[in-house]
Amino acid sequence: MTENHYEMRFGGSGGQGMMLMGDVLAQAAGIGEGREVLLLKSYGPEARGGACRSELIIDTAQIDYPALTRPDFVLAMSQLACDSYTGDMDRENGVLLTDSELVRTVPAEVKHAYALPLTRLAVESTGRAIAANVAALGAIAVLSRGAGEDAVRKAVLARFPAKLHEMNLKAFQAGVDAARALL
Repeated sequence: MTENHYEMRFGGSGGQGMMLMGDVLAQAAGIGEGREVLLLKSYGPEARGGACRSELIIDTAQIDYPALTRPDFVLAMSQLACDSYTGDMDRENGVLLTDSELVRTVPAEVKHAYALPLTRLAVESTGRAIAANVAALGAIAVLSRGAGEDAVRKAVLARFPAKLHEMNLKAFQAGVDAARALL
């Protein structure tokens, strides 16, 4: 692995947009910033409400192992995701981001754990809870080394139809602003 090797995991419940988040971040890092990207997705057996995750490996060099070994960044949008998907993360240097209203307990040994009310930010900025994943993308652009803010914003706009751009830009900016306030 290279110094520029970065592993990310987005976990939540079906319907929260974890697969979409992986797609957007992969586009931002790969197309937007020209890095190598490997995207993996895992669904539970339920259509909605079951555990799901997407995982992303980003590197400046060729990726030679197609699985995460020690995630540098984990997003948990549910307590089940936090409990299930943080065990192998880098506890010393890794970053854990949770939705503070959906995740009450985080591993104490994770040194860089941040809690933001991502769903509430989406509702307050757009009137729609479904935009929580875009608010999370804004926070991720600030708190992670996955892809820069401009590249993620452009990938969000490229992923959604024009009629949703205003709503998604509001949610994205709410996530960016909340994450900056943490730092």
